[in-house]
Amino acid sequence: MVEHESESGGPRRIQSVVRALGLLEVVGASPDGVRLSDAAEAMGLFRSTAHNLLATLESCGYLTQHSHGGRYFVTERVSEIARGAVGNDEALRAQARPVLEELSSLSGETCYLAAPALRDYVYLDAVESTQPLKLAVPVGGREPFFDTALGHVLLAFCPAAAQAANKESPTKWQQWQDRLKIIRERQYALDLESFQPGLCCVAVPVRRQGRVQAALGISGPASRLPQQRLNDLAATALRVLANAGL
Repeated sequence: MVEHESESGGPRRIQSVVRALGLLEVVGASPDGVRLSDAAEAMGLFRSTAHNLLATLESCGYLTQHSHGGRYFVTERVSEIARGAVGNDEALRAQARPVLEELSSLSGETCYLAAPALRDYVYLDAVESTQPLKLAVPVGGREPFFDTALGHVLLAFCPAAAQAANKESPTKWQQWQDRLKIIRERQYALDLESFQPGLCCVAVPVRRQGRVQAALGISGPASRLPQQRLNDLAATALRVLANAGL
């Protein structure tokens, strides 16, 4: 028999689906993972019911446990769905690669592409500077949303990333709201050695299919990238992206 909830005049909802999605949100909200007992309590479920639902989500690839009977963690399958799955990343990477190469050549610095993941962003591609002193970007590596130029662009233009950041770090979100509004207005973000001493960065949004799906960054030593140079590179990056249909 199918369990369902119904509200007067509202659509029917499958109770087990509602519970499973609720558990997924409970686990996703905790970077340290969630124990079965805590997940059950948060949702007001019997331990046996919560265990069955969590086990189902785990078998489908949405949750994982680092040890038998340990805490539950959300997997990258969730963020892949949010980003349109791996195939979308590949298409975006292919379209943006010529832009990265052109901007790296024009700036002489490392250029890279990143997309939002669950609680941070992941580097999709990079073209490194040919200069001896440069930034090395690990493709597949991750960085936090807050305190980075790329992260601030993604928070400013990607509602899902903003919602996740607000939920996980409400205090920081409140502190950054005004600056994110400025970033939306001018279409780029700067990092003047705030995330890493001696390193400066400018980041701009990358649009595809009518919405911002990623951010593009240009980064290098502070000695080569004063603020005015970064402002100029932002204008150049936005122009090159627009010419590429991004």
